[in-house]
Amino acid sequence: MNFVQRLARCALVILFSAFPLLAQTVTGSITGVVTDQSGAIVLRAEVTAENTATGVKTHEQTNDAGAYTIRFLPIGSYRITVSSPGFSTQVVAPFALEINQTVKIDASLRPGNTTDTVQVTETATPILNTNDASLGVTLTTNEIANFPLNGGNFSSVTLYQPGAVSTDPQGFTGNNAIERSTYNNGIASINGNRNQANNYTLDGADQNEPQNNLIAYNPAPEALSEVRVISANAPASYGNANGGAVVSILKSGTSNFHGSAYGAVENYNLDANTWGNNYSTRSFPRTPTRRAALAGHWGDLSCGISYFSLWITLATAGIREVW
Repeated sequence: MNFVQRLARCALVILFSAFPLLAQTVTGSITGVVTDQSGAIVLRAEVTAENTATGVKTHEQTNDAGAYTIRFLPIGSYRITVSSPGFSTQVVAPFALEINQTVKIDASLRPGNTTDTVQVTETATPILNTNDASLGVTLTTNEIANFPLNGGNFSSVTLYQPGAVSTDPQGFTGNNAIERSTYNNGIASINGNRNQANNYTLDGADQNEPQNNLIAYNPAPEALSEVRVISANAPASYGNANGGAVVSILKSGTSNFHGSAYGAVENYNLDANTWGNNYSTRSFPRTPTRRAALAGHWGDLSCGISYFSLWITLATAGIREVW
């Protein structure tokens, strides 16, 4: 192989290795140090992170400093198991791993047999972010499902971030809620920045309409697993935003099947009149509006073949307006 061919192959390796850097971080990490009861480090201890929803296990060993780090874990609930010959196995209670979060879980092993198990529940308390100075809020599946989202627009969750406002809440309804944003009134202003100054991603992929920097696609809230709104001091991986970085993650399947469906009806006969209609020079009646929204989520179908597993989730949403 001549020098030119080697140079070309190296260039291709560097080029394709850089592709993952184009996407923003949508995973989490778990790190910590394993010691014994005296505080001495434990070398080559086996650390396993198990996703409680899918049953997928990721293994790692402690290094010469007794430390371990498990990177690029999909968000979700994890259980940590630590074992080493001559010590009892330690099991850490399930905890939530969020977007771009690094959770520090230290373990102190007790002498005993590996068949003996010690349950640790102290990590069940909220885990504080001590790895960077970013400010933001993370909304879970349960919160997204229970928050009153005007028009069923996932972008409405950004209004629950301190410093986020909307001067036209009606902009979050209609087609802006289920298709693509057609005007900036369907986007929140964060920390006084323009509406178009936000940066939206979905599973790490760019979600911005290139011409006016509006939201290119509005997923159904039922399809979302987690939404993180970063309002200040975002890490370098969340660049391209003077306003907020809105990071959305779609649901993945689990080892158990389940689904859901819901419907919402808006009728002007149930609404109060607007302030403008009531206090104008000539009083106007309520604007006739009838809107029905239907959405559903079907998924968590697991197909496993040998060491390969596939989890599938499907979601749909629709809206009908009658004026």
